[in-house]
Amino acid sequence: MTPEIVQVVQEFSTAGGAETVAYELARAFAKVGVPNCVLAGVARGRVESATTVQIVAGWLGRIPLRGRLRYLARTGVMPLFTVAATVALRRHRDAVVVSHGDSLKGDILVVHAVNAASLAEKRRGGDWRWRLNPMHAWVGLRDHLMIGGLRYRTYVAVSDRVSTELQQHYRVPEDRIRVIPNGIDLARFRREPEAGRAIRREFGIPPEARLLVFAGHEFARKGLSHVIGALERMPADTWLLVVGSDNPAPYRRLAQSAADRLVFAGHRTDMPAIYAAADAFVLPTAYETFSLVCMEAMACGLPVFATRVGGIEDYLVDGQSGFGILPESADIADKLAHAFADPALMERLGAGARETASRFGWDRVAQIYLGLIAEVRAAKRAGAPAGPAVASRPQPIL
Repeated sequence: MTPEIVQVVQEFSTAGGAETVAYELARAFAKVGVPNCVLAGVARGRVESATTVQIVAGWLGRIPLRGRLRYLARTGVMPLFTVAATVALRRHRDAVVVSHGDSLKGDILVVHAVNAASLAEKRRGGDWRWRLNPMHAWVGLRDHLMIGGLRYRTYVAVSDRVSTELQQHYRVPEDRIRVIPNGIDLARFRREPEAGRAIRREFGIPPEARLLVFAGHEFARKGLSHVIGALERMPADTWLLVVGSDNPAPYRRLAQSAADRLVFAGHRTDMPAIYAAADAFVLPTAYETFSLVCMEAMACGLPVFATRVGGIEDYLVDGQSGFGILPESADIADKLAHAFADPALMERLGAGARETASRFGWDRVAQIYLGLIAEVRAAKRAGAPAGPAVASRPQPIL
């Protein structure tokens, strides 16, 4: 079965943002009978019958890309995989190639984040630790070649913010950009009370406690310090569960009166259960492009309290699915206290969050991708040079 679509992603799994998008798109394509292939360095999880996975430079998959040495490991693995995948694409000249940033050429580049914009945000916040991460040198070169070099016919931005950043930082013509938000697996991410109770038992969190959840692998950029500051201001029946693989030591020291109500869970793969254990999801992040974790939390019926950055401002509505917050402990504590004081409001926020997420199912998002892929395929067969992505933009999901 000759694949009509080839995706390129270093890891084919549900372990991260870009990985999950590639995985869910492949599932959605297979569900409607579209033959598709994935070029990956490592693959984890179920593969549908209409999807084939071609492992590229498989020996790289034995190098761990998570943990304390993850940045150093990725600095070696990612460039090597990108070059190998680019070479492997020669076998798929007739397919429409959808890359998630892991090949130097293709037809559609899904831009999950603009690194230049992220670094600019860190500089404005006085955070220069990123200079110690050698991965940024590679990502900067890669983005210069892939985006600045306009090597793709079409650039998919996962939010309006990413579209703007592509134009500002790399001068990508607006008519070469299509905005398609990420989706959510509505069958996996849903409210499961018993799973939530099991999580509380695992970490010794009282059943009657009000539980906040924070999730993210970069605690500084995601604003964990502000959430801990808010926890310090809140009643003694409020707990915070932190999910992520960053170093917890500096953040444990921030908690004084609330130290015994702060739990670090590390990296977890059972996020639906984590969300089910919570009463609210809090993310005072400095930079996002869509924030899958916010959408996951909403799909589990969890009110979201997050900063209005990236794609979050596109779907977070005050009083409907949660509340926008400032990256300030006092503001976070005040808005949480206001919501918790009104059980009926919290119930409406949970229902509104689930309703919001229901519009972002992967089946619906994949149909938008298939429409774009059909347009690109027609242009390739007609021998048309790279130019405008589409004659007109699609109707937004929201």
